[in-house]
Formats: sequence, C-alpha cells, structure tokens
Amino acid sequence: MIIRQAAERVVLVRPGPGLVSAAIVAGLDIWVVTDPEPRPGDARMPPELPPQRLLRVDFDDAAALRALLTDTVLTHGIGQILHLASDLERGLGRGSAAAAEEVVRELSGSRGKPAGRLPDAVAVRRILNQSRTSAVRAEEARTVGEACSLAEDFPLPVVIKSADKSGCWWTVAVRDRPELARWAEQAVTARHSAPYLVEELLTGAKFRVETLTVDGMHLVADIAPQGTAAPLHDAEQAGIRATVRALLDLAGYESGTTRTDVLVSARGSRIAAAMEPDREQAGTDRSRTAAAGGIERGTDR
Repeated sequence: MIIRQAAERVVLVRPGPGLVSAAIVAGLDIWVVTDPEPRPGDARMPPELPPQRLLRVDFDDAAALRALLTDTVLTHGIGQILHLASDLERGLGRGSAAAAEEVVRELSGSRGKPAGRLPDAVAVRRILNQSRTSAVRAEEARTVGEACSLAEDFPLPVVIKSADKSGCWWTVAVRDRPELARWAEQAVTARHSAPYLVEELLTGAKFRVETLTVDGMHLVADIAPQGTAAPLHDAEQAGIRATVRALLDLAGYESGTTRTDVLVSARGSRIAAAMEPDREQAGTDRSRTAAAGGIERGTDR
C-alpha cells in the first residue's frame, strides 16, 4: 500500500492549547493526541479543532501510544509527528515521560527529514548582529586572557559564553573582578576553547519563548514570563514573536523545537540566548549557566 505523505498534515503529541492555536493559524492540517482527561489547569482546546481530531490515550501505556500514533499516521497519510518536550513531560512521571518521548522520537525519526540544528552561541550572535536583528554589543576572544581584557573594557558586568572540551556551552554572568577571576579559573580547569564570546549583560523583563518549526514555519507555542516579569500586551508579544522568528529565519532553521530567552526593555525585544531543548535532553549540544547554587542546564542570565 502506498501512503501519500502530506507535509502540511501533522500530529501534535500532548500539546498545550497555545501550540494548537499556532498550528491552526499557520494553516496546518492537525490531529492532536492527548490525555484521557483534561489536565488540571489546562485551557480548553481551540474550537477550530474538530472533535474527531482530538485523540485520547493513556501516556503511561507506551504500547497504546505507539499503536494510536501508527494507526493515525497510516490512516490519514500524515507527514510529521511533532511535540514540545516541555508539553510532553508536564504532569507525567519520569518513567512515563521517558517512555513516551522514546516512542515519539522513534516514530518521528522514520518520517520526513530530520530536525534542523540551531547554530552555536557565537554563530547566533553573529547572525543577529550582522542583520541588526536584536543587536547586542559583543566581542570574540581567542584566549581566556583576551576575554578577561575585553570584559574589563566593556566594562563589567558582562556575560561570557564558551564551550568546554565536550562541546557543552557555558553562559556565565560576570559582575565584578572577583567573578571574572573565578570564570577564568573555571574556563582553564574545564578546558574551554576559543572562541570566547563577551557580551553586554542585558537587562529588562525576561520571557522564555517555546517554538516549534515545521518546514520553515515557526509556531510560537508559548511566551512565558520569568521571575518578576509581568504579562505582556498583544503588541509586545507580537514584537517578541517577530524577533524570535527573524532569528530562526536568518539561521535557516527548518524543523525542530527551540527555546529562546528574550529580554524586553525600552530598547525593545533582544535575544539573550537560544537553544534546542530536545538536543539538550539527548545529551548533545548542551548549554549551561553558572548559578549561585551550582551549575544548571539552560541559558538563563
């Protein structure tokens, strides 16, 4: 039997209503696989989603999930199975979440082209600054000593980004000379390698943006305030969406999920960091931030 694959037909696995709405607005033909009952605190699915497209399954049962996804894809000639890791994990036990993730990855990997790859922190900043999109003062250094000199010339506080010998990117906020000395010692100990990226420390209200990209269409699923940031007006949210989409377009990002930290101030929306959470979970292309309580994954400032 020949199944006609239609890229615009997609299955969204355990999505939040924001992702479903974004997919509908983008014109995708969607099916939604979700929990047997609505999760506590969940908003209702958009009314534009036909009831027969809302498929329910127990995510604690990996075999049932695999069977439902396989049947849905074959029956409707669906081209892609998509999910956000943050949505898939929410409210599930660790074992169930890992099993569900494995099923989705297995079935997704056999369909269509593989997910894209977001450039590293240095390349992302080059792209943004050269295009004047979310421009930030930034300088590249070839040695730890040169990075320290640049940091003092900025002047402090700054952010320094660098990769260790395993390819794990570190983002460290350096506010004074003692912190700069500690960063230099840590960079040498962990065998960080050039280039070292020294950036101005952005200030403003921080928002975390979850995006899923399908064939070059960037679906903004969520814009979540971080810390004490207040919810944004529609125009401000539109500005954040435009900034994030511009980065992904400039980077040539075609498929996958991204998480972008955006700072909003009088200077507008500026990108502090961008990463692929799915790659981080898989143990590759990781990013870390130095925090008071130790080292945590992510790209927070």
